[in-house]
Amino acid sequence: MKKTNQKMHEALSRIQVNRFQEHTELIELIWPTFIEVDGCVIIQKDSESERKLNLDFILSQFGDRTGFEAAESHVHMRDVSKFFEENPIEGLRFAKKVVSMWAAKLKLDFPNYRFLIILTFHGDDSIVRFHKLRNNEPLWVNIEKLENYKNEGILVEIAHKPLNDLGH
Repeated sequence: MKKTNQKMHEALSRIQVNRFQEHTELIELIWPTFIEVDGCVIIQKDSESERKLNLDFILSQFGDRTGFEAAESHVHMRDVSKFFEENPIEGLRFAKKVVSMWAAKLKLDFPNYRFLIILTFHGDDSIVRFHKLRNNEPLWVNIEKLENYKNEGILVEIAHKPLNDLGH
């Protein structure tokens, strides 16, 4: 049950009247709808109600499901806001929060999977992406040798439920 006072009711009623596309999209960026299709976890696009994947094409283009997920489910901060394009460090600050939110949402939506969330910073842009961790596929980045990536800053976070929550 939800209850509001009159002031909140008035504020909420303005949301429908003055919808700003960029701000609405920010909500979907921060707390996206993740879907699983043919063993791949990706971000659902607004227009998709049901998605089919061509696994043969994916494997030929990306090498494996991990590469596909990392390419398909990424967001450039400069595409999120012109402000981040003009202030890339602020985009990086925002992207760090997105990493935390995605980690929480992926753990909530897929408690039996583990994910690698990757944040890269290229000086003028930050990119957040993720992929499911699979025993039979390599990680998208070598997390043991992050210093080898000389042209970008990299932050990685592994999202998973604690082992005691998985029944182990």
